[in-house]
Amino acid sequence: MTRWQALDTLQQAGVSVFVSMSPTYPTMDEDDFHELLSYFRALGEVVVFHEPINPRGTNFQQYLTAAKEAGYDDVVTELQQMQDSHQYWVEYALKQLNTVQQVATRFDGLEVHSWPDEGLLRSTSGQLRSKLKAMQQAVSPESFSERETDTSPQQSELARDGESIDHLI
Repeated sequence: MTRWQALDTLQQAGVSVFVSMSPTYPTMDEDDFHELLSYFRALGEVVVFHEPINPRGTNFQQYLTAAKEAGYDDVVTELQQMQDSHQYWVEYALKQLNTVQQVATRFDGLEVHSWPDEGLLRSTSGQLRSKLKAMQQAVSPESFSERETDTSPQQSELARDGESIDHLI
């Protein structure tokens, strides 16, 4: 049985389904996120946990090595740029958090709980840092009962559709 079939079977049996969409890679764009979130939403009421990749620790090196071995040169280039430039990573992470939250607004019954990295918070200031801190501290929306959960205002776009987040960086 595939993971997808297992999730679908659990959802149909009334078990709450949670999906970890992390880490997300720098080559992923709005269309990729729309496709993934469409699949997740097809499962029913779902909570998706999202975190952009961060260039520290052994996991990052494992991702880089795996991308090299698989011949994903575009991914390798992006990961190396992140490793070489902290600012490049900051801009990527902010854009991904924003894009995923924007795309999520297209789906009723889909909650995305994003996890901004602590290093990202330390690299920002002002209104942007406040938004990221609120996002980081927001209580995730999963429910283990029949009660309704409210969408967390802290888990929302950093900038609206069509707006650039560049002015926040």
